[in-house]
Amino acid sequence: MKFKTSLFLLILSCLIYTISADEACSQEEEWGVLSSRFCTVFFEEGVDLNTVNRRINLRFADFYNPRRYRDKADLSTEEILAEKFDSIFSRVEDILDMYPSMVQVTINIYRTKGGLDEAYEDIFDEPNEASSFYIYKTNTIYTTERAINEGMLAHEMAHCIIDHYFVILPPRKIQEMLAVYTDVHLKD
Repeated sequence: MKFKTSLFLLILSCLIYTISADEACSQEEEWGVLSSRFCTVFFEEGVDLNTVNRRINLRFADFYNPRRYRDKADLSTEEILAEKFDSIFSRVEDILDMYPSMVQVTINIYRTKGGLDEAYEDIFDEPNEASSFYIYKTNTIYTTERAINEGMLAHEMAHCIIDHYFVILPPRKIQEMLAVYTDVHLKD
């Protein structure tokens, strides 16, 4: 009898594991991924990368040259976005004059504010009031397709750079002042 019960529990646990593994795989398939030198970007199914690309406007900048992309018409939107993310990250490092080693930030782009709010509530167990946010423990920027732009990315990337540059983290107000500084001076 013990053998039958043990066999039944083993089969049941294998079945539960298989179902949960299939569910995890289907959740991963709902998110697209693009990687660059400094960023790994996950975007929810339904996020229009062409819209995201248009919302990140770097035409003002001398640190980003879109002309070289017009010459290479075969570049995908993902490749252009990867270059834009890296350009902003490098520019923020220059503005702050902080160059932490081996930093790779994750960026989660949600299709709607509802998805972002749900992620925030899962993490903090309270309602979300932010349009975008950065979490040090996971080294992740959370935003939406509508909220993303070059200033917001510079601000949140500044938090990442500051958090990885200092051995002892500065007070939150100082970090916020530096992040606002990078957002304001991004276009200088």
